[in-house]
Amino acid sequence: MTSLIARGLPKEDEITNLHPEEILVIGAGLPRTGTLSLKTALVKLYKGKCYHMKEVFIGDQEDVSIWIDAAQGNNSAEDWRRFFKKKGYVSGCDYPFSLFWKQIADAYPNAKVVLSTRDPGTWYKSVTESIWKIHELQKQWTYRLMFNMFDPRKGSEKMFQLIGSKPGYGMNQAMGEAIEAGPEVTRQYFIDWQESVKNTIAPERLLVHSAKEGWGPLCKFLGVPVPDEPYPRVNDSAQIQQKVSMLKRIHFVMFYVTPVLLAVSAYYRGELVSALTRAASTGAAAVSKIFK
Repeated sequence: MTSLIARGLPKEDEITNLHPEEILVIGAGLPRTGTLSLKTALVKLYKGKCYHMKEVFIGDQEDVSIWIDAAQGNNSAEDWRRFFKKKGYVSGCDYPFSLFWKQIADAYPNAKVVLSTRDPGTWYKSVTESIWKIHELQKQWTYRLMFNMFDPRKGSEKMFQLIGSKPGYGMNQAMGEAIEAGPEVTRQYFIDWQESVKNTIAPERLLVHSAKEGWGPLCKFLGVPVPDEPYPRVNDSAQIQQKVSMLKRIHFVMFYVTPVLLAVSAYYRGELVSALTRAASTGAAAVSKIFK
């Protein structure tokens, strides 16, 4: 089920940097701030993997355990370095990576930090019309049961609950709480998040970047050549909405259609068994009369 959610996202360029020594770029921006475009750009620039929520959906048990430990405050700097080196990542952005931007920045003091941004007033609408729809589904126990049935990893439901209720560094509430409180609270939450990053990371180490700005500021900041192609503008809102519709159809079949079909089948099987039993009884009685 998690692979179904991740399916259809843009394919990464051919990755040749298979064994990077450390994380070089830390994306500290909230989800729905051009993070998938940034991921695509960083893969292009470094020819290496960029950790994103997509990797959580398609990952293995370690991609669950690391975030559970992080949310519970159990990760050391060495834990972060060991995990990302083993997995072969050179950068990361989007939740849950960006939720722990401060801890990861401390673990990689030489890494540069990119704070992806957008108009705070439009962020609430973008979130609620895309990734929040999946969150809304998970409030129903039947959807949680369905997700768990198709996700063999231990603790995946716990991981998403912990991530959803964890305030970021310098924040007094979790992203989910802000979204639930409505547009005005969400707008202020976005502004506070950005300020927390800007007040914590040294200016020479930080770039506040909008996808609208393209390659120029990003490549200059990272000290890499500008690719001879447009900056990626990947908006997966439509794909997310399609996946939500697909999940609803699967849920309907699993929890409404299938039980009805099983009940009908059981009923007619019962009728058939009863008919066969009556026939057998009648036959036995007839045979008994013959031999009396």
